Amino acid sequence: MIERHRGTGDDAFRLVLRPNASLTPSQARLLIGMVGLMMGAIGLGFAAVGAWLVLPFSGGELLLLGYALSYSMRQSAVRETISVSRETIRIEHMGPDRKDRREFLRAWFQVEWQPGPTPRLRIGSHGKWVEVGAFLAEEEKMRLAGMLRQLRTQAF
Repeated sequence: MIERHRGTGDDAFRLVLRPNASLTPSQARLLIGMVGLMMGAIGLGFAAVGAWLVLPFSGGELLLLGYALSYSMRQSAVRETISVSRETIRIEHMGPDRKDRREFLRAWFQVEWQPGPTPRLRIGSHGKWVEVGAFLAEEEKMRLAGMLRQLRTQAF
């Protein structure tokens, strides 16, 4: 998802990139609770007729679902901010496990589109490149590339 903002201070323009997040943390807890109740009822029903071994497996499945949801939500917390000022373009990548910041002169930065099975969009200058929007769909990457090319020549 691409959000456009008018910048504050020295930044004339900002783009905030983030992956689509389908669940909020409270919705994920509700989902785990509902699935847990359903699996517990089914497991207790099987245990009542003598198939008690179903209970630990249903508990294991619930733990696995909880881990998968927490991992997915942690990955959806990634944000990339592209700030454009009169002289520079700054790319900040903020994620659960890393924080990175690159800055390029606006007059020299290039936008490179690499087509293929997993197309890549890179921004760089003088041999230093950074990939942006790796989590975006191909159409969003193409739209972002157009926006960045337009920002390169746009006067502020």
